[in-house]
Amino acid sequence: MGVRKRGSKREPDYLYQRNGVFYARLTVNGIEQRESLKTRDRAEAERRLGPWLESRSLYHGTVRHTFREAAALWFDAGDWKPKTLTGYAKLLSVLDGYLGELYWDQVDKARLQWLATELRKPKGPYQRTAGTATINRYLSVISGIADHVRELPGWPELNPVSLMPRKPRREKRQSYVRPPIEDIEAYFARMRGTFGDLCRMALLTGARMDELATLKAADARNGKMQLWQTKHQFRVVPLCQEAQAIVARQKANADGWLFATAAGTPYRRVTEMWREIVLRAQKMAQAEGRTLTRMRFHDLRHEYAIRYLESGGSIYELQKLLGHSTVSQTEWYLRYLTPSQAAEAKR
Repeated sequence: MGVRKRGSKREPDYLYQRNGVFYARLTVNGIEQRESLKTRDRAEAERRLGPWLESRSLYHGTVRHTFREAAALWFDAGDWKPKTLTGYAKLLSVLDGYLGELYWDQVDKARLQWLATELRKPKGPYQRTAGTATINRYLSVISGIADHVRELPGWPELNPVSLMPRKPRREKRQSYVRPPIEDIEAYFARMRGTFGDLCRMALLTGARMDELATLKAADARNGKMQLWQTKHQFRVVPLCQEAQAIVARQKANADGWLFATAAGTPYRRVTEMWREIVLRAQKMAQAEGRTLTRMRFHDLRHEYAIRYLESGGSIYELQKLLGHSTVSQTEWYLRYLTPSQAAEAKR
């Protein structure tokens, strides 16, 4: 049982004193319960505390389970698509590091608030912290786990996420800090072969990572690229001469992927590979006494959009090229233009 410091002494979390008398307290489904243990003796209070907690616990009459057990039951019961399966496995791996060994009833509102705080802490000098959208995904998974196990025998009707503030946790879109062209090229200088071509294609077309990783060679021909595995809907993107040259130099493979590894399989670690390249390039630049502006793979899409508008492109055409559901999403890029460029883009 955890402890909390009170003055010069340390008391169990569920035990406190008032006028010398020991009291027990426990929060169940957001409601705090308190009761006098009717003793001034600490040893006796701790002895009486155990039965009191058991009688009021959500697990009264059942066996306590861990968060890890709850997560495994939820994960095994789902009928997931391969991509969803991979994504949930990664999320659960992170959650297990924070909550895995805790009992399910210990994953309460306070613990979830602590989790959000921990996720927002940077884990390294070149890593971004978790944003609101990412934290919401973790909370959504925890809520799904709760809704699943609460229907099982021996599990309490407990959903700790429901105790979190109901005020919408809106995602604040991160501003894109544009790197100088030489910084972007410094990253590409460290890329080789097919992976470098995949990244360059993102910069030339604004396509998303998954759209390029799952692109078939048959869908990139005749100066255009057909994107089927998209976030919203099918779209066609024209290919400039440099992009067409990239397509032309890709080697054929048995499964018909445009960008394939040496084993003939699609790239499955694009984000991690990009991050490793950026990190190495930044360390090399630091050794030379200079710095490189940090850049995510998704920032290649932002850079494409800004360059498109700077060259005189229309905001409405860009909406179609990026596959945005509304033009208001695309107007986010106007902030990177001069007033005259923004006026031209909106004509």
